[in-house]
Amino acid sequence: MFNWQYYLFSVACACLAACASADTIVDEDFQSAAYSSWAASGDGSDSINLYQGNYSVRHDGLRTLTLATSSQSYQNVALSMDVAATNLVQGDSCHAEVSDDGGATWQTVGIIGASDANGSFTTFTQDTGLDNVAELLLRFRAYTLYGHYCYADNIMLTGQAGSPGVVFEDTFQDGEYSNWQLSGDGSDTANAYQGNYSLRLDGLRQAQFTASTQNYENVTLSVDLGALYLVSGDSCHGEYSLDNGNTWVSLIEVTSNQDDGSLYTGTVSSGLDNASELLLRFRANTLYGNFCYGDNVSLTGSPTSATGPLLSVSGTTDIGPVEVGQTAQTELTLQNSGDEALSIGTLAALSAPFSLSNDTCSSQTLTPTASCQLTVTFTPDTDGAQSTTLLVPSNTASSPASITVSGTGLSASACAFDCLTGSGNTARSELTYATLSNTSALSLVDYQHYGVPAEAANPGNTLEGTLSLTVSPGTLTEQGTALASAYTNPDSLPPFTFDFVQYGTHVLPVERQVVNTGHTAWEWVLLPGRVWNESTDNGYSRVALPFALQEINANCTHNGVMTFLFKDDGSVSQVAYQIAQETCEYFKYNLHGKVSADFTPGEVSERATVINRYVQEYANRLPVKPLSALVTDYPAAGIVTANIGSDQSASHLSAYGVLVDGTHYRGACQTRYGLYPFCNVMALPSYSTAKTIVAGLGVMRAEQAFGGSQQDLTVSSYVSACSGSQWQDVTLLNTLDMATGNYDSNQDSADEGAQKTVDDFFLVASHADKIAHSCAYPRKTAPGTQFVYHTSDTYIVSRLLQQYYEQQAGSGADYFTDLLVEDIFKPLYLSPLSYASKRTYDSQAQVWGGFGLTLTGDDFVKLGQFMGQGAGQLGGQTVLDPTLLAEAMQQTSNRGLSTAPGSRYQHSVWAYDLSASTEVTCTTSTWIPYMSGFGGIGVVMLPNDMVYYYVSDNNQYGFTKSLKELEKISPICGQ
Repeated sequence: MFNWQYYLFSVACACLAACASADTIVDEDFQSAAYSSWAASGDGSDSINLYQGNYSVRHDGLRTLTLATSSQSYQNVALSMDVAATNLVQGDSCHAEVSDDGGATWQTVGIIGASDANGSFTTFTQDTGLDNVAELLLRFRAYTLYGHYCYADNIMLTGQAGSPGVVFEDTFQDGEYSNWQLSGDGSDTANAYQGNYSLRLDGLRQAQFTASTQNYENVTLSVDLGALYLVSGDSCHGEYSLDNGNTWVSLIEVTSNQDDGSLYTGTVSSGLDNASELLLRFRANTLYGNFCYGDNVSLTGSPTSATGPLLSVSGTTDIGPVEVGQTAQTELTLQNSGDEALSIGTLAALSAPFSLSNDTCSSQTLTPTASCQLTVTFTPDTDGAQSTTLLVPSNTASSPASITVSGTGLSASACAFDCLTGSGNTARSELTYATLSNTSALSLVDYQHYGVPAEAANPGNTLEGTLSLTVSPGTLTEQGTALASAYTNPDSLPPFTFDFVQYGTHVLPVERQVVNTGHTAWEWVLLPGRVWNESTDNGYSRVALPFALQEINANCTHNGVMTFLFKDDGSVSQVAYQIAQETCEYFKYNLHGKVSADFTPGEVSERATVINRYVQEYANRLPVKPLSALVTDYPAAGIVTANIGSDQSASHLSAYGVLVDGTHYRGACQTRYGLYPFCNVMALPSYSTAKTIVAGLGVMRAEQAFGGSQQDLTVSSYVSACSGSQWQDVTLLNTLDMATGNYDSNQDSADEGAQKTVDDFFLVASHADKIAHSCAYPRKTAPGTQFVYHTSDTYIVSRLLQQYYEQQAGSGADYFTDLLVEDIFKPLYLSPLSYASKRTYDSQAQVWGGFGLTLTGDDFVKLGQFMGQGAGQLGGQTVLDPTLLAEAMQQTSNRGLSTAPGSRYQHSVWAYDLSASTEVTCTTSTWIPYMSGFGGIGVVMLPNDMVYYYVSDNNQYGFTKSLKELEKISPICGQ
């Protein structure tokens, strides 16, 4: 990557004596896409990241990347490291660091925090304290939530390779002395006298240089010092210090009787061997204008033949946040990086709440390169930041090494997150303790009884461990459809054995994506729930777990809630559950019942990761207000909120809302039995909005990531099943546009609704079957000239992207995970529901592309915002190809193919001209891009930077009534 800051730093260096003849020690820009020489450790992830043709190393969590090098026999060593970040929040930070003592201590070269996380690289430099270090460690370190990324790049380490025996020298003959640290009142200049330059000081001015004689013996230091115009009391000094400047040793002093301009030499040749830090100083103590002259600094010695034992430390020393009473650990590795045996003494016990739970290092002797391990355990009993010092005695010169281990205890109260303030007196009338304690039949009730009541108190028990259900059939009643007989056991929940973690008043399933547990009809979608106490529950805590059943091999999604009582000892009540809502055009039902359960308490190994990721997810949801708040937030607009969402029948509307000025104004999540109490996390199917999100964004991301021309890849070159002549000239972009020229009928959705499409594409489960149908359409017209709606075309796009990405990234690489989840979904803080898509049920596990994604309302809004007002950028970096995105968003003259009067389809994005509407009376063409999904799903990206979305299932696709109301807030027409 070309970095202007680094360039300017380099140009400046070219003017310095220290850099003029600099040799390169380390030069790493990762353009080989490899970083195996860097040792990775700590929780989190690291990967090579490609952005606009530039590679950098991306890392998050508590991940560290360490490079071992050496500046031995080099002077004037300068270090430059680039750091960038995106999407950091308060408390996140990215670090560039250096250690000159094998990792026992680290110096900060530079830090980026949340306010600097704009995606641009910052160059950090250090040019002191790095000379002649036998083992110099460079490190990039993340201290972030997972998915909050740090980027490392452009490491440059330079220095002057001295002549044999020369440790450091400076004659000032280039007129430069910027590598000396200046302080004190007075003046300084490079003074030329009779053709000779020297460093001139007066007043109380001093100039200091930091050197090192580590791994040198028989060291000799000499300096020259002169003076002019001194009077009685004036003096000039040449000095050195071996204790970081606490005490100074005089090397030479010049007074008023020696002020003839001649240079006098001071020399010392003992006591300077193997000094990790040697400070040199010229100091004036004169009246202003009475000058001291320093010159000809020479530090020489003989390199030692052996470095001796050298202790280096790797591993994460900051354990991070841990709940009071819980335990977390970190692994540290001690290694002998010297060339003689390293003898480690007995390590003392650590002070509570830290302890050494594993110690393979005490009283051990490590041969060169050998290592041993320590496990430090942190069990806080109070809240707040805490630390301990681990002293490692050894036979090294710097013994004992001091290692600081830290952690943070979370609140010592029973509630650590999203605490409740109620008394527990809830006056419950449904789903009572008695009801949940027996196996009697259960009725459908208003969903408010499954939610957190107003007087709920903080939980007194902790749900951590494994919950299993003994499933029995419930009561299923279809609601306006007649399809239950087409399914096997649709009235039964799937097998259920899952791990859960509790954090404060939230209950978190470890598995957050769609899970198949062997049922013939349904797959599980588990969602974060709540836990609380009620005074009438006899010491039990009460849990509400929202969930959804999603149809196997389809996207049909039925949301419900289950509730039960439990105690820490594993006691658990019956589990009541209820489904009375769905997004499914062809199969609607109510399902309710009770099943028995088994709760096995125990620590979940992924606990810290689950909590950290959830806290990140929770904190990064868009601000939410009820839709009714538009009336009070925009009083002059005269908003009638009943008109927003009125394009769909209320009884079939699962979720809807609008993003205005960064706030998500959300409509109520209606069910057939009151409001759904967990609207924040309700699972919503994507259906064909996935054509935009998975296929469209996938193509735009690949185009940007790999430098263009991917859109011109031909189908036949990458999809072996499409080897027929009708696919030889069809490009990836033709296929994304559903303009392959290959179809049976160009009548609206005739091919899509044909029985053979249902039977041979939608109902089959294997890749071989789906791709065989997709590639079988005959040639009818030239590619790029006729739009024909085919989900099968988008399936081909997904397959082509996968094959192409494997060619670029290697066998087994997955385009959905890498290009979409890692590069877009996680940086956008989409819910974990989005991290997996439906795939074929075979070894190919091919992403469907055209449907099969599961999202939340927050996800829909963020995706619309990202494509619209975000222009496909994240953290200041362009993630999507700008040209393809602009075309898809109707921002260029290339509008795409017509699908109907006033309607177009371009790069997987629909567009509607509001001038054709009778609701919004635009007098000029105003093309509105939107995503659309089966049954009545839409994400409308408005030119006034609003995003309107709706999720319904009654085949009602309109949005103009809602836009007519929203235009009262901000103009839409002509934008």
